[in-house]
Amino acid sequence: MPRELSDAPGDRLGVYKQLEEVPPRYRLRQHADVYRGEDVWETFLQDHLFPHFPKDRYRQDTRRAGQLWKSHMTDRGRHHALATPEDVDKWCQSLLEKRNVRTVYNHYWVRLERFYDWMLTRTDHPHVYHPFPMAAAEYETAGKIWEAKVAQR
Repeated sequence: MPRELSDAPGDRLGVYKQLEEVPPRYRLRQHADVYRGEDVWETFLQDHLFPHFPKDRYRQDTRRAGQLWKSHMTDRGRHHALATPEDVDKWCQSLLEKRNVRTVYNHYWVRLERFYDWMLTRTDHPHVYHPFPMAAAEYETAGKIWEAKVAQR
């Protein structure tokens, strides 16, 4: 019998349920120097995502989502690969000012969540926690996007 995933974002987190629980040495901000000047998003697209999704429209939409994310993270003074749950929630808030919840999930959240999923599985990235489900568990706006995700299953 297939095992069902819980709908609660906190149930999908690993050992660390909140950023405050992550020991300081494992927090992503500790790696800012290593990531300076590195376009990890582009590496993700070229090496992992685009070989499986050759359609131009998907690629354009994904690049747009990445540009918005990178701009948001630059404005917050952080590299795009080193987000906090608060960064994710603030991004969701800004996206929802002009878009509905389903659009934010389908065209933005899902792509960036996949990016962080990818980094979590890579030994060449220091990621030991996922800021997207953490944000959904902690913040109302990100939680709304998570609910759209769960509703689509």
